[in-house]
Amino acid sequence: MRALVVALAAYGGTVALFFHAYTAKWPPGYFFGSFLLLFELLTLRMVTARFHPSNWLVRMNETGIYLQYRSYLNYELPAEEATVVLLPFGEIASARLVKERVETPDPTKPSATQTQYLRYVELELAGDPAALAQALQAERAEPAPLQKRWYGTSSTLYQDYPVTMSGAKTLRIRWDVVPGTGKFLEALRPYTVIGEPVSSRQDFTHLRSLSREEQEKKLREMAARGQTVAAISAARRLFGCSLADAKKMVDGMRADGVQR
Repeated sequence: MRALVVALAAYGGTVALFFHAYTAKWPPGYFFGSFLLLFELLTLRMVTARFHPSNWLVRMNETGIYLQYRSYLNYELPAEEATVVLLPFGEIASARLVKERVETPDPTKPSATQTQYLRYVELELAGDPAALAQALQAERAEPAPLQKRWYGTSSTLYQDYPVTMSGAKTLRIRWDVVPGTGKFLEALRPYTVIGEPVSSRQDFTHLRSLSREEQEKKLREMAARGQTVAAISAARRLFGCSLADAKKMVDGMRADGVQR
């Protein structure tokens, strides 16, 4: 609903700007209206994806929870591929809320940083997660599908992975959905141990003082989180390489992370 309201507001603003520019002979209205229209076109997929049937993350029944580890933004990938895993309650040893503050270089401003406040539900698994870990790696290696559009053939793949393994038997679910983490953990409480919430901080801004090996490790972590643009920007600043070389470097790190 929020996405729909924002989209309708942007559409209304675009129409109002063009109308005012035409009736009041105000030329800047055409410029601002065109800019807002471009913004709508660029974000249209993110809005429409929210109304697609694949836009769900967790479902629960009397035996366990179903997790969809494919991002709702990548709904155009083959629908017949396995993207859902069932975790029986007996295989969930514990669950807790993890609040994380992530600081990364701002790609648009050389000396600035940007901060994200993320929430995760962390599940400690009692069974063997080897098959699940392999499935998550395969999802990261999924190639972008080629599609014919009105302007030609293109491919789009969002580096967005809501479910990750953060440890040998620790599964993390990035929670930016509704209802909130509180309701989900309360629904899990009858079936497993709910631990105390924890807070953590990840700083990817002070990389120049690190060794080359540590710098590459940090860049690999950023790429694994889906922060590809920030990782490419950081690589350019650290190593003085071109945009193409930085992108090739980060793509290689991400591929290496998948193989590992």
